[in-house]
Amino acid sequence: MRSMATTNILSILKFFASKQKSGVVDFGEFCAYLKKYSEHHLEELPSLSCYIEDTVKSLLPELEKLISARQVAITELANEKKMINVVPYFVDKFAERYKDIEATPNLPFPTIADLPKITPKTIVTTDSADSILYKFLDNQELNDRTLYGLILPNDEPIIILPSNVEVKGLVENSLAKVQYMLKKEGYHDYFLKKLTGTNPGKELTAKNFFNRFVDRPDHAIEILSQSSEDFYLWHQLCYFIKQDYKKVKDYTQEDISTIQAIMITEIAANYFKSRAMDKSKRDTALKTLDQLLNKPPYYFTYDDITTFVDSKGQPLLSQYSEQDLKDWLHEKSTGGDAHSLPDLLIFKMEDEKKYFIFKSKILQLVIRLCTEAREVVRRTITDHWYIVLKNFGSLPEMHDQQAFEARLQQEVREQSPVLYSLLTASFLPLLTYEKFGDEDADKVTLFANGELIPYSELLLMNRHEILTDSKIKLPFWYTLPVISWIAKMMLKQPKRRRNIKPKTSAQQYHEKESKESLENMETNAMISKNSNISRKIQLKEAARSAEKNLVSEKSTLDRELESYEHIWNKKLGESRTNLTEDVNVLIRDYMRTVLRTMSPSGFTIERIRSLASTLTKTPALMKIGELDALERYIQLYIIKLVKNLPTYSQLESLK
Repeated sequence: MRSMATTNILSILKFFASKQKSGVVDFGEFCAYLKKYSEHHLEELPSLSCYIEDTVKSLLPELEKLISARQVAITELANEKKMINVVPYFVDKFAERYKDIEATPNLPFPTIADLPKITPKTIVTTDSADSILYKFLDNQELNDRTLYGLILPNDEPIIILPSNVEVKGLVENSLAKVQYMLKKEGYHDYFLKKLTGTNPGKELTAKNFFNRFVDRPDHAIEILSQSSEDFYLWHQLCYFIKQDYKKVKDYTQEDISTIQAIMITEIAANYFKSRAMDKSKRDTALKTLDQLLNKPPYYFTYDDITTFVDSKGQPLLSQYSEQDLKDWLHEKSTGGDAHSLPDLLIFKMEDEKKYFIFKSKILQLVIRLCTEAREVVRRTITDHWYIVLKNFGSLPEMHDQQAFEARLQQEVREQSPVLYSLLTASFLPLLTYEKFGDEDADKVTLFANGELIPYSELLLMNRHEILTDSKIKLPFWYTLPVISWIAKMMLKQPKRRRNIKPKTSAQQYHEKESKESLENMETNAMISKNSNISRKIQLKEAARSAEKNLVSEKSTLDRELESYEHIWNKKLGESRTNLTEDVNVLIRDYMRTVLRTMSPSGFTIERIRSLASTLTKTPALMKIGELDALERYIQLYIIKLVKNLPTYSQLESLK
């Protein structure tokens, strides 16, 4: 109820001031008016009853609140007469001045000197002009509660800007004043000549800029805010005008107003220039983001994307905001129309982890992952069947194609979860249909009659061939019926032991890595006095740490190396082997030099990426092609080299 009363008092004060046609009203007169007003409107506003019995006593607490909120100010005159200064009235009054300036540009801006002499200057919220403009050009909420005072350089009069006038309007008025001055006879040709004369070779550009600004008053703010290439000319023009006015000894009111307008224009030009630079920086970073998402491994989590860096090693997230990133990802992943998928798609792993991938890379990735998974799955099944056959057992999948397909699906699910997630993603059939007729896409057939083709076709596997390979590994006497029957009776293991599922190669690899890492820590503690060996062990551990950023838990370092080698090395036979070895030798020679001065703390994933990028740009490797895959291969090979740094022989020499 009290806050409502305070609001009513401010409204009544503003109304009373407008009747008096003054922002300064007599306290006693207002008390008398308030009492009559309360009596007249009591039925409508019962909260006004307190002002009927003792108006002054009830009014003073409300005025204190308004003083704290800087909505009013009390001035005591020499004759002990109190005057109330009503800020909202001044806000509306000065807003009318800006409307007049809009119609007549040569009118002066309102300044703090335009306030009544008895009004305290503290009712004006003063700050530097650039601070106020930068703050409100971004976002401004209009109201009638504040008088802003714009402090300009060189002790120019403080401009008053009411909070119900847009800062953009102030800039437009300033531009209009400059245009008004430049249209005057003598000024137009004089400043045009100065501007073109100081831009040799760009006279036409300077002339077009000048004429476009002077001749288009209705588009001045657009010319200022959107002319990213003309900011230098803006600053030159403002500088020439200011320098010319410095020669004037006695300023007229119009001269002062023009100088103020030039300063406002300069600040606005700096703001729009800064915003244009930020936008350019943001757009460049988003373009880099697009390029990085199109590089191997092609699929990335949101956390991965937030760690992307540019070619200089600067985080992209420092060049655009996280909201910019989210908006960009949302736009890319929700575009498209009724007949096409968005450019950026999202697929989910079984552990609920989400990955982003460009649809243009999906079929390419599926082919690579199928090639990679084929060898691993075939080896896993062959080894498993060999163990079962060696124990004189049998599995349904050895003889039944449907069971074999189920086994392949399960192996892909475990050995290559990314491939499995892509193959089961809801967008894959739509993508295949969308790519129908594309020359490259037609080479890949993933669906037949609306169904995913069998895993045996995807992986190019034949059940009979795998079974034959498994049997070939058995001792020859397994093929002799009598001997094999006797051996089966004597050597066959209990049934409960036959169905123990072997660990995947990736599980075995990561367990081995963990064990070696633990051994390295123990060894490092033992020989910490030998700095050379200790440094190498620390480098190996740094390599293992970096490997986690490039190799998933479901894969191995060698598998990733082989996978990317298939992409960049398209030669066959001995030529293929020789090319791979040549690349490896180049990497080893380069790393041999780098590792001499490399500290373990400096061997980070960012450093590895930088080294790989440098190597990829060498003339010898540029000729190979498929540079994205080659760069990824180099990153992985560097890790492999450092992990295999020799330390054992040196340890032996210490014994």
